[in-house]
Amino acid sequence: MALRLGRAFRTSVAPMIDVTDPYFLRLLRLISPFGNHRLWTEMVHANAFSRGRIQLDPKKLSQHIPLHELQSDFASGIVVQIGASDPEDAYAAVSELANLGVRHVNLNCGCPSRNVQMGSFGAVLMKSPEYTADIVRAMSEAASQDGRESLTVSVKCRIGIDEDESPEFLRRFLTTVSSRGRATRGSDIEFILHTRRAWLNGLSPEQNRTIPQLNYVRAYEMIKEYPQTSFIVNGGLDTVEAVKEHLSAADGVMIGRKIRENPWFLSQLDQHIYGIPADQLPDPIGVLSEYANFVDQVHESHGTRYSVLARPLFGFFHGRKGRVLRRHLAHAVAQIKPLGKGVVDQRHEVKFSELLQDALAKSEMEYAQSMSDEEDVKVAQTG
Repeated sequence: MALRLGRAFRTSVAPMIDVTDPYFLRLLRLISPFGNHRLWTEMVHANAFSRGRIQLDPKKLSQHIPLHELQSDFASGIVVQIGASDPEDAYAAVSELANLGVRHVNLNCGCPSRNVQMGSFGAVLMKSPEYTADIVRAMSEAASQDGRESLTVSVKCRIGIDEDESPEFLRRFLTTVSSRGRATRGSDIEFILHTRRAWLNGLSPEQNRTIPQLNYVRAYEMIKEYPQTSFIVNGGLDTVEAVKEHLSAADGVMIGRKIRENPWFLSQLDQHIYGIPADQLPDPIGVLSEYANFVDQVHESHGTRYSVLARPLFGFFHGRKGRVLRRHLAHAVAQIKPLGKGVVDQRHEVKFSELLQDALAKSEMEYAQSMSDEEDVKVAQTG
């Protein structure tokens, strides 16, 4: 275990397509404002910078890169994940991200989706460790140019591909990328090991996150064999106890679906891993208020659709209360139309904060009524 990540970033929120957009990351930061966790963006293709010139379009850029976080004291806790199949594209992307204030860039070598495979990036790169090392070296060179020392590069990969989950397969990949991928003046390459193999044919991306068996043993074999390399373990971690167990052997852990389903799990980690007193943890209503104010600013600046801005809140509450809020908020958002005909930027007359307050009020009334009705039924049954 290299233990170079530092205590503050021993827990990470995994990159998830259509989940960890800048708005969800902002919500997570409000839930956990202590700077304990690394927050990862969803994957952005490198050619969005080299060819699409996304860095010149503030609206598009704001949809993928959490600019608000990069301008805060928590910039070092943001990781931008890129997909790349060309070293030049990767170099350009890291250079532009460095100019935006990004401190850590990750290369996706774990996504098994058909579209990603057709673009020759993601998990399929593990079959070509030498070429992957060329991409990582380009990233590392961009990270170290102009005397930069604070920008680091990592690789997120699987423990195997298709039928091959052998230690030899993973060892070759790690050895090649770590030795050839590091620039002369660059920092060591960090690895995030997703402890399930990726099946490139026959399973969907969602199935690839659940059907292949977890193999923590393989991950810890590599951690033991590469004591000078930093490793984060990813896959199937959904309890505080599991996080504690894996932190005893790895440099860090990464949590994905658990956060998607219950973002308040970060608050549990703050309390039980980092020792934050319960009375210092944010309360849900305060978080909702701050998020609504943030969303109002984003919508005013960029005209971002309310359906996108509301999505991070769909897992905010659980159980019946959560379902009721999701229904009322989704209905409210669906009823709002853009100002005038032909308006492109989707700005609306009604503020999101007003919609949220109305949805909260209606959901509280419905929830209270349903609980009262249940109590009446119980009384009638026992009477």
